[in-house]
Amino acid sequence: MISSTLLLGAFFSLAGAVIFFLVGERLRRRRIATGDARLAWSLFVLWWYGASLSTLSGGVQCLLGAFGAMNLPLFLTLTQLNILSICVSLFGLLYYLIFLLVGSSRPLLPLIAFYLGYYALLGYYLNLLNPVGVSPGRWNVTIQYQHAPVGPLFAIVFALLVIPQMLGSLVYFFIFFRVRNVTQKYRILLVSCSIFLWFGSALLGSAAGLSAFDWWQVLTRVIGLAAALVILLAYQPFHWIRQRFGVTSFSDEAAE
Repeated sequence: MISSTLLLGAFFSLAGAVIFFLVGERLRRRRIATGDARLAWSLFVLWWYGASLSTLSGGVQCLLGAFGAMNLPLFLTLTQLNILSICVSLFGLLYYLIFLLVGSSRPLLPLIAFYLGYYALLGYYLNLLNPVGVSPGRWNVTIQYQHAPVGPLFAIVFALLVIPQMLGSLVYFFIFFRVRNVTQKYRILLVSCSIFLWFGSALLGSAAGLSAFDWWQVLTRVIGLAAALVILLAYQPFHWIRQRFGVTSFSDEAAE
């Protein structure tokens, strides 16, 4: 029997993958002259491509699960691909946020080391749990493990997934009160709030056990799509927004 909720979950994931990819393609067109700033922007664009790949992987798993294709080696391969894309994309996002704060490329090597370590930790943790099968849920397909994913190590793995980006976006938000340029204020407000709410909703859902509710499964996917579109509007606002608030888009700007 085909699962309608898994099909809907696959639709949301595939739509999200397309939107994230298009956001990355749009932002990639921005031309930045200085080397350090160009690297930071390139890694920010990489975040969108990585988010697209990760979301696509989740959508494929939902689609396979909807039709009963429960092959453990295939799902383990997709999970490893997902983990790699998550680590690469989160590295790009966090480096971009830190660069906006410090204006230097010095954090690059420490962040590379951090996310290489995080990738190794995730791989070790999943092997430690000992995957034994695949089980379809209402909204996603999960790998079943011999040992339940609970305890301090699980908390550490999950915290490292969401908290660095939340802290980075929160600190970035406070720059809003230090700048005077209206376009900078506009971008800081939209980017920082979108990222904080995006990752904060994941943290809230996990802590409060909301993932069991259908309405939350729909809402959390809508939040991700909305955050992507709002961040795109931060750099490429509609004409009426530019007129109303006096902000500029990156297509209007000369190379920095």
